[in-house]
Amino acid sequence: MAGVLCFRPGQRPHLFYKLLVYHGRKDEPKSFTWSDYRDLIVSTHLRLGAPLVWCWDNLNITWPRS
Repeated sequence: MAGVLCFRPGQRPHLFYKLLVYHGRKDEPKSFTWSDYRDLIVSTHLRLGAPLVWCWDNLNITWPRS
């Protein structure tokens, strides 16, 4: 699970999340990829319509090689 908790002064907090369920199937991802995180960031930004400040806690992803 990857989640985003957003706060604005004077408004209620918002929680956005993405759930990844691993079933043990062949070629199924076991964890989030950089594009999963990117999609969560973009969708959060679009839903809130405001600039965002990110604080990552133990983010461990592999970036694609060019």
